[in-house]
Order: sequence, then structure tokens, then C-alpha cells
Amino acid sequence: MPDTLPTSIRREYDRAAAEYDRRWARYNHASLALLRPWIAGPTLGRVLDVGCGTGNLAPALAEWGASVDAYVGVDLSPGMVRMAAPKLGVGGWPGAVVAGSALALPIATASFDTALCASNLHYWPDAHVGLAELRRVLRPGGRLLLVDWDRAPLRMRAFDLWMRRGLRIKYHRMYSRREMRALLLEAGFRVAHEARGAAGLLWRLAAFEAASVPA
Repeated sequence: MPDTLPTSIRREYDRAAAEYDRRWARYNHASLALLRPWIAGPTLGRVLDVGCGTGNLAPALAEWGASVDAYVGVDLSPGMVRMAAPKLGVGGWPGAVVAGSALALPIATASFDTALCASNLHYWPDAHVGLAELRRVLRPGGRLLLVDWDRAPLRMRAFDLWMRRGLRIKYHRMYSRREMRALLLEAGFRVAHEARGAAGLLWRLAAFEAASVPA
């Protein structure tokens, strides 16, 4: 089974890092906002941001008044990690950001209370490996917050075909909301809440709050 992501993805995001926030600000805000109802209320404890990109979750947590003990971001791209580092201090909690693959996280087992994964699932060559890693690093009963592209709407299926032909940054596949839910259940998570949303006129998103079921 694959334990890492293609190096082509890392190279493309290294190239895009400096312009990423400017180009994708609207999408990032809308996708993270879909998770806000599950973030702003409960105590999050130690938070792991998988595929953290330029670190936009950290200021969002601070803006929403989230209760955080520590924040760690992991991203495949060293360029994105460099852009994320200056944002870590906004919440006043301990923070770090490191380069690493979502499919082989450089994180100790059962060391986080909350894991967040935003717009990463579609890149993973093996979703089962990635979700198993997320479950591994969460304490028993820890929470996973997941948001990704929803392939179910017709416009997203058409967009999927176009993206596979036109984008330099190649992804593995989109999943429908039903498929994402099934993947979470197979990986040992209990789904507590689901939501649908949009980012702009095109992007359709599905979001989940799930708990790691003790083995």
C-alpha cells in the first residue's frame, strides 16, 4: 500500500505557495467555515491539522475563540510549511508546523485530541491508509473533522473530468458524501454529524465530524 504522496504534488504546491493565499482565499474561508459549528464550541485540546497548507486554520481557530491546548500542522510541501509558520502565534497556544505525508504522519500514536483534514482526501492514493493514520494519531474517542469535494452533484462530476485533463496538480479522485461516510466507518470512526456546503459557484463540499472508536 502507498505510504506517501506523489512528489509531483509536493513540487507543484512548493511552486504555488507564495501565491496560494491570494488565489484561494475565498475557497479556504468557505471550506473551513463549514467546520466552524464543530470547532467554536467544544474544547479541542491538542489539534493536528493534516495537510495544513499555508496554515489558515490557526488564525481561524483564534478568530472563532476555539479552546486549544496546542496546534501542530503537517503538510507535504516545505514551501507551504514556510508560509504557515508565521501564522502559528495568533492564538497564543504552543504551535509547530512540519513537512510530512498524510499517509505516514511523523506523529506519535494517540497524541492528539482533534484532527482536522481539509481538502486533502482527494489526493490520497489510498484513502484507507490516510484515515488509518488519522485514527492512529488520535486518542481513543478523539475527534476527526473532515471536509472535501463532494463528487455527487452533476456539476462536480463534470468538473472532475475537466480537472483530470487540465490541471498540472494531479489528484487521485473525488468521493461522494456517501462514499466518504463509508470510508470513515470502515476506518473505525463513528460519524456524529454531516454537512454540505459550497465554495463559490462551482465547488460543492461535504463535511463530517467523527469520533475514533476505541479498538
